Amino acid sequence: MKLVVTFITVLLSVVAHGQKPVTYDAVMPLEPYNFVLGTNCIGGKYQFSNESKLVEQAKHIRAMGSNILKISLGANSPKAYGLMVDATPTTTLGLFNASPEYKKVFDMDFKYIFTWVHTITGINWKKGINPEQEQRLYDEMFDFATYLLTTYNNSGKTFLIGNWEGDWLLLPDYNRTAAPPQEHLKNMTKWFQIRQRAIDDAKKKSASNNVQLYHYIEVNLVLKGMKGEPCIASSVLAQANPDLVSYSSYEAIKNRTYTEKKEQLNSIFNYLEKQLQPKEGLPFSRRVYIGEYGYHANINKPESFTKQYNETKEIMQISLELNLPFALHWQMYNNEYEANGESKQMSLINEQGERMPLYFLHQQFYQQMNQYLMRYKADNKAYPTAEAYRQQALSVLAALK
Repeated sequence: MKLVVTFITVLLSVVAHGQKPVTYDAVMPLEPYNFVLGTNCIGGKYQFSNESKLVEQAKHIRAMGSNILKISLGANSPKAYGLMVDATPTTTLGLFNASPEYKKVFDMDFKYIFTWVHTITGINWKKGINPEQEQRLYDEMFDFATYLLTTYNNSGKTFLIGNWEGDWLLLPDYNRTAAPPQEHLKNMTKWFQIRQRAIDDAKKKSASNNVQLYHYIEVNLVLKGMKGEPCIASSVLAQANPDLVSYSSYEAIKNRTYTEKKEQLNSIFNYLEKQLQPKEGLPFSRRVYIGEYGYHANINKPESFTKQYNETKEIMQISLELNLPFALHWQMYNNEYEANGESKQMSLINEQGERMPLYFLHQQFYQQMNQYLMRYKADNKAYPTAEAYRQQALSVLAALK
């Protein structure tokens, strides 16, 4: 009886707000393989259940057929996800433990979990990092990394910890033509070095097995660096030398043909890789990937959704052709709106709870690739090479309409 009452309460609440009750597609077993293509689960402006926006979106991502999750674990994430925290955390691990929702989604059977992590200490690295602050920042990242490695020992999971669009962190007014202060570049380099060292040390000191953890730096204004102007790519990467580099790719993919996008992305990723120093022990053939990509559509222009679908599919294909380890679409629930409140329609599930064509594009891809992996393993007693997977994925994408 209690379950019935709870369901009715949730249903009445949803109906009262003019929303559809949440439904999830059937969750099918997934092969523990890198499907490469994923999506983001950052914030969101709507929901359809009494669960948090974090859990609700994570369930949709998994039910869609993806084993890749990307979330935010920053000072503003509890508000963005609608989470109740039982304390005022002062570290990232403290924030993680302040709400059971974070562990709930980490415990789901996602193989790859990306996490935006900045700092909950209140330290403003732009103003410089003194020795005491350096130790606090180091301890914060070391403790969180150690927790993940210990808690998820033998889980087969891979965690990737990094930042949101780093060039905007240097330019808070979003003026892409401005030059970031040299002091900010210097302090950011130190901040990233501390984070990388803390993660490296946690991995060395942990006795964990069959769980991986890597640090990435996300950049978003690489074209400036390629012109010789100061930015993360040209002024920070070489000294920070992260495990991986995430590229929020909007500057490279808007208003370009397929050929132009591929050429631009190829030159950008080649440039980024040249900034990195060699590093052993990384499981990916490339250390660069797309952390964000996506296109707007307009509800009043039906043709814009066809264009959005085709361009999204192009980026998926280009990512595979360039042999990137990941390409993550923005995003499951929309959080992009015009000044007048009109949705930019960037979601896989929209404000009305409708699965969009992009949802089904991803779902069909996952279903067919999972079936391919199952057949291949049954026939060969092993999974395909990354190259064989990539060629099959391109064939599958080409056939999807």
